[in-house]
Amino acid sequence: MSLVLIADDDVSVRAELKSALEKAGHRVVEAATARNTLLEAQDHDPDLILLDISLPDMPALQLLEELRSEAALARVPIMMMAADADAELLTRTFRWDIVDFVHKPLKLDLLLAKIGAHTRLSQAYKFSRKLSKEMFMSRIDRLEIEMKANEEDLTEAERHFTWMQPKAPQVDGYRLEVLYRPHGRLGGDFYDFVWLDRDRLAIVVGDISGHGIQGAILQAMARKLVSLALRQENGDLHKAIAFANRELTNDLPPGSFAAVAIGVLNTETHAWKHVRCGVPYPLLVRGRESESIVTPGGPLGLSRKEDWHTTVGEYGTIIEPEQHVLVMSDGIIEVFMDDEKKEQFDVEGVTKAIKETPTGDSFISTIVDHAELEARADDDATIICISRV
Repeated sequence: MSLVLIADDDVSVRAELKSALEKAGHRVVEAATARNTLLEAQDHDPDLILLDISLPDMPALQLLEELRSEAALARVPIMMMAADADAELLTRTFRWDIVDFVHKPLKLDLLLAKIGAHTRLSQAYKFSRKLSKEMFMSRIDRLEIEMKANEEDLTEAERHFTWMQPKAPQVDGYRLEVLYRPHGRLGGDFYDFVWLDRDRLAIVVGDISGHGIQGAILQAMARKLVSLALRQENGDLHKAIAFANRELTNDLPPGSFAAVAIGVLNTETHAWKHVRCGVPYPLLVRGRESESIVTPGGPLGLSRKEDWHTTVGEYGTIIEPEQHVLVMSDGIIEVFMDDEKKEQFDVEGVTKAIKETPTGDSFISTIVDHAELEARADDDATIICISRV
């Protein structure tokens, strides 16, 4: 049985439509305003929205934009209801992929036939998407079982996993260093370098919840998705994380998330900006003194709120000569420094290692040595150091 959302501020129109649709075997929810339409659509995941073009509290084109910006609603069929006088506006609504329209006064027989066709297609699409997701997760589970049982296959996967990791680019006036140490043979950390244009380089450090083969598969998906979001949104960090969060919320297994830091370096002006979503605070280093860059932001893939990205803070500065920015996952700071696992390396260990790094030596190498990473790591560890020389 399909679910239809009727959005119209005329109570008599809603009553007439509800009666006809329920007699035809559909379930119905109603909304009298644009804001209620958004809330009802988010709560009920309708198979079709029957939308009046002139709701009182929001222009039709804005409402369509907000509906389509919700990942869960992006493909819900929308039929517009409009009077003949609204023909010009109605034409403009097609940019938001409405599937059909009906003129008022309504011809119920034709309307019910159209709704029946569109809801059948909508339900078929939802079933296909659910089946595809179940098949995807089933394949991951089967792959994990097979690879645990087959050492030769695991070795081959490890070789490809290593080969797939991006290389730090050569940038005039800068030195980019990378530490990437998966815990075990495959890991859930990821990083990336994405050129947005000739002068702007995006830098990503991320950490998928979970470990092993499933973590490795999901981090590869998350890395490509963040890269796509950065290119699509032309380096606008808040739009990029909004895009990535919508997609990951739909596609990651329940309870999984991606913690990331995403920055953009302008190699011409030396401007740096970043957002931090769940990973440790990046560090700004001047000489051998370092400070944590504190901004709010939770991981991607956990919140379906359309304005989630507005809670994430953005930091910006100019990187001066001999200054450095360190971006890291939590694998370094969570290294236990004693066998009883009572004391972690923590941010204080990182800052102490930076302070004690000899002139000309690598911060990352000193951090690794101080943390005894090779012997004590029990999680993936990633650090990128951006140094202006």
